[in-house]
Amino acid sequence: MHLEKNVLLAVTLSIIVILVYPIILAKINPDLVNPVQKPQLIQKQGVVENNIDIKTSQTEFVNELPSNAITEDLYTDRYVLGLTNIGGSISRILVKDPKRKSDITLVAKAISSAGIMLVDGKGILSGMSSQSFTIHNDTKTFFFENKELKLEKNISFLKDKYGLDAVIKITNKTTENQDLSFDITAASNISKNEALEARYIELDIHYKDGSVKKFTGNKLLNYNRLYKNDIDWIGLKNKYYAIIAKPDFDSKGVFTKNIAGEPVLGFIIEDDKVMPGEAKTYKINFYIGPMEIKELENIDPGFTKALNFGFLTSISLILLSILQFFYSIFHNYGISILLLTLCINLFLYPLTFKSLKSMQKLQELGPHIEKIRQENKNNPTKLNKEIMELYRRYKVNPMGGCLPMVIQMPVFIALYNTLSRSVELKNAPFLWIKDLSMPDAFFHLSSNIPLLGNAINLLPILMIGAMILQQKISQSTTGSSQSEQQRLIANIMPVMFGFIFYSLPSGLVLYWLTSTVVTSSMQFLMYRHR
Repeated sequence: MHLEKNVLLAVTLSIIVILVYPIILAKINPDLVNPVQKPQLIQKQGVVENNIDIKTSQTEFVNELPSNAITEDLYTDRYVLGLTNIGGSISRILVKDPKRKSDITLVAKAISSAGIMLVDGKGILSGMSSQSFTIHNDTKTFFFENKELKLEKNISFLKDKYGLDAVIKITNKTTENQDLSFDITAASNISKNEALEARYIELDIHYKDGSVKKFTGNKLLNYNRLYKNDIDWIGLKNKYYAIIAKPDFDSKGVFTKNIAGEPVLGFIIEDDKVMPGEAKTYKINFYIGPMEIKELENIDPGFTKALNFGFLTSISLILLSILQFFYSIFHNYGISILLLTLCINLFLYPLTFKSLKSMQKLQELGPHIEKIRQENKNNPTKLNKEIMELYRRYKVNPMGGCLPMVIQMPVFIALYNTLSRSVELKNAPFLWIKDLSMPDAFFHLSSNIPLLGNAINLLPILMIGAMILQQKISQSTTGSSQSEQQRLIANIMPVMFGFIFYSLPSGLVLYWLTSTVVTSSMQFLMYRHR
């Protein structure tokens, strides 16, 4: 029957969306298949600070500085920065994220040759990365001076924002003109704060002409010197957080390199002449924090381009805006997902209605089609001709039940990326769910279940029940008999989907569960009033 083919096609299309989409994405960007391997991160216990449960630093800080290095911690309302005297750089960054009740060690490995604000170059700047600077914590300044130059690095913070300004001032103390050629490290060693997050680590270079260069996977560790002097900003990011640097000077290009297995990038300055007694100043505007639209816009509207939801980013941003609108009213992302699901179903109602009506008509024509099959089983040409004539007579499109699903796929893919990559859902609770960006983990067993682990996730189980109920409604309201093939599909599909969704973010499972319930209700009401 054509109905069976439609059901099979529907199942196949759904599997493609859920399983094959990540594979297609990997083909588009093959480096995601072999992500950069980073050291294993050690979990730390939470602490209580100001009556708020703070999950501190999912990564253990690794110190690979030389034994003579001195590091002083600088505390602000948004950061804890480790200021290191060797090279005069920021060797550690802890980001305070009260919205998600967590502190994130964003730069977790201190390497003397990879610190942020590190300067190393030629001529009078040769060997600066290994010099010992004086740290003035009260003025947030690094200071170094010899007979040839004076080098000052100052940090200033933006109040109530995830931003800081870094100013590097180089004074020529010689009696001759000097050509300043050096590199400034702007981002390095971004941490991986959860399993498999290495595949999300990305290095971006954005130019003022709108062009973008991206490095992922093994390309993160390539040595490059990219000469193009219209740089807008550069960034290094993981799944939820980013280090973005925007130069307030004419950079000749960007360098990327591998230091101790970690990606490092920064700005190239070449042949910048400075006269005797003259000082040159180089300012960098930094955003260091969660990839949240409002926070990024607070520093620079262009930084929102750091958000990457795949090739359907424009749709994902619309869905995210709707989520944030509902959150501004109800202050809960679980409720926001429920309301977003209702909005999506309302928007797609004409397509869903058309799909259900088409499936209903196909089921009603089932006995007629079966009769034609029996009468023309030895004449395939006549069989197909009479079936198509039957469709024309009753004005039925045999693909009508599946085409709406195809049209809905971009919305589902965009929503999948929105719910799985949005920092807004990180640590967002709903009912028993502690984190909508993770499986719901209703409770844990003492031992593992093969392929499923030791966590019992309730939402996928409820989703299986909702899909079975949806099938029962369809069967009882149509009154049509099923073939063995249809019954087999009906029994397997809910379990298969439950298995696929079992380890996905609970926010996405909540969407699918709600959408199934809404569609079942629509189906029941439509058949009841037919």
